[in-house]
Amino acid sequence: MRRGDTLGLRALADRFADAVAPDLSNRTRDGRWITILAWSLVRAREASHANGARDTAVSEQKKSSYYTWLRPLELLWVARTIALAGTDWRKRSLSGQRRVQPWYDEAKEAKSRAAPRFGMSVEQFSAYRQTGMYGAYRLVFRKLPGMTILGDGWTPDTETIALAKWLDRRLGTSRPDWKVGADPAEDDAGTNKFKRLGRTQDECHWWLRQWDRFDKGGANADASTLPRQKTDYSVLPEATLLKPLLFGSDSAGVRRTAIANEIVKSNGADEQAVCMHLARVFGSDHTIAVLPQFTQLAEAGMNVMHLMAERLGNKASVGLDDVAAQPPVRRACSQLHDAARVWRDAAKNEFRHINQAHDFADAILDAGSIEASACLRAVLFHHEARGGGLRWFVLRGDLIESRTPPSGDARSRYSFRLWPLCRLATQCGVLRRMPAALVDDSDADTEEFIDG
Repeated sequence: MRRGDTLGLRALADRFADAVAPDLSNRTRDGRWITILAWSLVRAREASHANGARDTAVSEQKKSSYYTWLRPLELLWVARTIALAGTDWRKRSLSGQRRVQPWYDEAKEAKSRAAPRFGMSVEQFSAYRQTGMYGAYRLVFRKLPGMTILGDGWTPDTETIALAKWLDRRLGTSRPDWKVGADPAEDDAGTNKFKRLGRTQDECHWWLRQWDRFDKGGANADASTLPRQKTDYSVLPEATLLKPLLFGSDSAGVRRTAIANEIVKSNGADEQAVCMHLARVFGSDHTIAVLPQFTQLAEAGMNVMHLMAERLGNKASVGLDDVAAQPPVRRACSQLHDAARVWRDAAKNEFRHINQAHDFADAILDAGSIEASACLRAVLFHHEARGGGLRWFVLRGDLIESRTPPSGDARSRYSFRLWPLCRLATQCGVLRRMPAALVDDSDADTEEFIDG
């Protein structure tokens, strides 16, 4: 279940993100996962063929069928990383790690007797299509040139196959028995090999049987095959393959390159300063022109939400007036009121989803008072009425009642793919360093999902 659209601004935030980092997502954060998923997509197609499927037009039913063969590979790569990365595997992007880690501990002695679905419930396993690694990177396979045939997201094209072969060579003896790219429809040896693999109705156990060395690796297994730590900004060894895809000569690639270079030139101390620089340089784009004002509004709104969450703590409820009396809350509400006014003064052009920010700003400005209590009421009503996903808390009478507030020190926020864009740019050698303003955003909670 997604928690991340606290103030109902997600669609507009994505509009801004599309303007500065087209065809990516906030979860497209590691170029190595593009390589891993390319390999997995090719292998899933082979497994599908081995079990009787044939290439036809990719219907929704066909996509679901392909994904049943891809999902076990996503999760086996999570397990492989847990097995080989030592104590730092938690510092990498690994969707599903909380279920896979105990599953792997139980399964490593006897994989054939492993718990079904990698330790996930039926609901969690089904939801992994959205919450998993392919869900995070599916736009790459749909939008980047040469990744899938006609951009269907499933049928590997030349660039996906090239990445898959690159990784297959690095896997060495830990890869499945057959060579990546074998096509049973064209190669007699491949056909015989696939026939010997056998057919099954259980894709997970099929892959555990055919890739029983998934958790084996040599001296360079980490650097050459595993997802990178979130704070690792070094150039990837497959950068020569990834750079033309992400920062190539197509219009989206040119835009990504230009934005990344300007972020470095900005020398901004924080994301707000970076956004102000981008607005100056790309001001002819009506969307980017108001990016600083939206950033100010969204950050101010989320700051108020987090201050309420901190005051509530582990309590079931807290008085609205008690929260409003706190000096940090009064300052935050004043800043939010200023941000709402600045937004309304600056946002004169109309474009898709801009009403989301208008509605939030108007809710603050129409509260009838600049007092903190009025501001909190406006934010709480807006959160309950317009927020997406789970509610942190709700206002009932004069009490703020807890529902599903963020856990621990996690800070949900709206962002615009600036960190993912620049991280990919450093991994591809487009940027020599990660911009200082974004270095601390490696754990920014932009797409928070709750395990059921």
